[in-house]
Formats: sequence, structure tokens, C-alpha cells
Amino acid sequence: MIERMARTGTPVRQLMIATLAGLIGCAPGDTPSSAPEMFTVAFETSSGPFEIEFVRAWSPIAVDRAWTLAQMSYWDGSRIYRVNDRYVQWGYSGRPDLDAEWVTNGIPDEPSRSSNVRGTVSFARGGPGSRSTILFINVGDNSNLDQIAWTGVIGFPPVGRVVSGMDAVEAFYSGYGETPMQWEDSIAAQGNAFLDRTYPLLDSITRVSIR
Repeated sequence: MIERMARTGTPVRQLMIATLAGLIGCAPGDTPSSAPEMFTVAFETSSGPFEIEFVRAWSPIAVDRAWTLAQMSYWDGSRIYRVNDRYVQWGYSGRPDLDAEWVTNGIPDEPSRSSNVRGTVSFARGGPGSRSTILFINVGDNSNLDQIAWTGVIGFPPVGRVVSGMDAVEAFYSGYGETPMQWEDSIAAQGNAFLDRTYPLLDSITRVSIR
């Protein structure tokens, strides 16, 4: 569940966020760029590489968001903080100032046009308009999520599918299970410093690139 973070920044902190957004060339308030109808994002990780093919027809608004984040290298350094026999999940950048701008800036909801079968990828959400930066890979058949009514929204629309490297996905460290999920506020507030101190065996995304 994505928890909304309090935003109580001072002018100095706001300046730091603005500077960081300028360096990466995009901020949540910018006019979003439309993604290609299909594109592939390569993820280099501590467990090995995998690739996701994003399909805009499945969830256009969400795929546009994924396109923007991939162009920014937003997920470079992300920890894979939820791993079990159903899901592999990541999405916090590990940089608190950056996450404060993006994780709390959700996009409009869309209907499911594909199914959460094994290998597909969807945005996590915690209520209406809360899809933002956090993705999960369906390791098993989770098609029950397609039309599930939960926290005021229907379904988890897939945005893409793993087209190579599922063996790397299945090799991510799973010893912590669901436990890190209860600390998402701390992940957002402290970033990778918290995760590295509390869950040091988590795998990481080292580099993201668009193919």
C-alpha cells in the first residue's frame, strides 16, 4: 500500500528538489510525454538482467508515466523490497527528495485491458489515483487482480510484460517476504539508507535503459 507522505519542505529543501528535478530534466508538474506504442526497458540488477516490454494500449496513462521514469533513470538504485511467490515489487528511487516529488503524484485510474498473468507488470496502488512509481511483476498467475474491487478502485491494469530474464526475477532475495512493506513510510523518508541498514540482503536495480 502506498502511504501518502507529509510534505513540509522549507524553501531550502524546495530549492534542492527543484535543482534535482532540473538535473534529471523532468518534474511531476511538467506536461507528460506520450510513450511509443511499444518499447522495451532493460533492467540491470544484482541478480542479473531482465527486460520489460511496455504496451501503451493496455494502460496509456500509466505507460506514459513508465516512459517518463525510464527516461529519467528514476529506478537506478532501487531496491527490490517485496519478493514472494506471487510478486516482485520495487519503485522507490532510494532518494528521499526525489521520491517526495514522484511517489505522491499519482496518475488517473484506468480499466484493466490485459490480465495479471505470470510475467506481466502492473503499477501498485493504494486508492484512487495513487499509481505513481511502484511496479510489480506477477511471478504467478494473479488474474484475480484484473477486476478486484479494493480501496475504492477496480483492478490493477497491466502495463507490460517481462520478455527476457525471468530467471533473474525469480532469483531475487526473498528472505524478507512481505516484512519491508510495513515500512514504506520509512523507505520514502530515509531512502536506501534505511533499507540497506534494515534489510541488507535486498537485491538492487543498478541501471535502467530504454532499448
